[in-house]
Amino acid sequence: MTRWTVAVFEFQRYFKWKQELVSLGLMVLTVALMSAWPLIKGWVDKDYKVALVSELAAPKVAGYSISQIRPEALDNARAGLGEVWDLLVLVDNQQLTLVAQNSASWQDKLVPELQRWLQQQLIAAMPLEPAQKAMVQQLPKAEFEFLHKDSREQNKQQQLIGGGILILLSIGVFSGFGFMFTAITSEKQQRVTEQLLTLITPSQWIDGKILGISLFCLKTMLTTGLFMLVVIQAVRILSDKALFAVPLQPLPIVLTLVFVMLGLLLINSFMAGFAATIDDPNHSSRSVVMFLPGLPLFLVFSAMDNIEGGMMQFLSWFPLTSYAAMPMRMASTEVAWWQWLGSLLLLVAFLYWARAAAARIFELGIRMYGKEPDWSVLLKTFLLPSR
Repeated sequence: MTRWTVAVFEFQRYFKWKQELVSLGLMVLTVALMSAWPLIKGWVDKDYKVALVSELAAPKVAGYSISQIRPEALDNARAGLGEVWDLLVLVDNQQLTLVAQNSASWQDKLVPELQRWLQQQLIAAMPLEPAQKAMVQQLPKAEFEFLHKDSREQNKQQQLIGGGILILLSIGVFSGFGFMFTAITSEKQQRVTEQLLTLITPSQWIDGKILGISLFCLKTMLTTGLFMLVVIQAVRILSDKALFAVPLQPLPIVLTLVFVMLGLLLINSFMAGFAATIDDPNHSSRSVVMFLPGLPLFLVFSAMDNIEGGMMQFLSWFPLTSYAAMPMRMASTEVAWWQWLGSLLLLVAFLYWARAAAARIFELGIRMYGKEPDWSVLLKTFLLPSR
């Protein structure tokens, strides 16, 4: 019986049912969001209008509005590219010719669908003989023709740069998680907080931590990025290929650094505030909440297959994701000045508010030892400024 009493005590010591319910609720919410995300993304992204010049019945492809037009209307359709139509598709026997204003990521998703559709039409129109069977096993050729001459290689390089930015941001975010979580919880357990609060204010403390760790995370990102670039160049040299040229102008590079730094400050503000509310990292179930800053990166990653789509445009304006989405848009396509400026101002305003809210939670958390504040107190402190 004594052993059971001790076992129950130890179990109840670390098991906090309210925190377990909150953690379970967050996990269910995350799974539900991930499950519903494709539907939300499909609803937000527009259907691209495609003009198909062919006698064959137009296929149905999700995300694309394909209309069949007569060959005599070809000139009108070509003149309407960019306004009425997003893409013009010409069918000539076994070949597809796709005409567009510029290269875009959504076009690559449509080509295989059109190739399979044309292949099925060819199979249905012929008796299957041995020579014909060999032909139908191969997809029809598809060639792009762009009215605005741009480099296909440059488009691939831009996509590579966008993916690299997202990878480096992940490194920066999770580096900040490790440094901030370890520093604050260890200081709190070692009772360093009482000594520091006699010398500086909680606001000065959190500001210094956020800025210092964010700068270190940015340094880590830049160092890793430089190393990746050196490796890529070395591989291309060994393969007798031209050196990789970053397809970005100075302004997008500077703006990317600004967005990334503001994003790191925002994420580390959240981490600093919440880490201060954790009493013992070894048994606190609240630690799972510290992984929430990785969710915006997942949302941006899931939308990067359609940089020009409505979902990516929304994410590039939303402050919790704009620090990752807007740099990816600028790396892959042209972004109007008023868009990146408006997104930047929104991010700065949200950061100002979030930093003040995090400071209130930080002050609440570091003054408490041996007890974690209730969720209701945390929510009230986060939303309402102290009087």
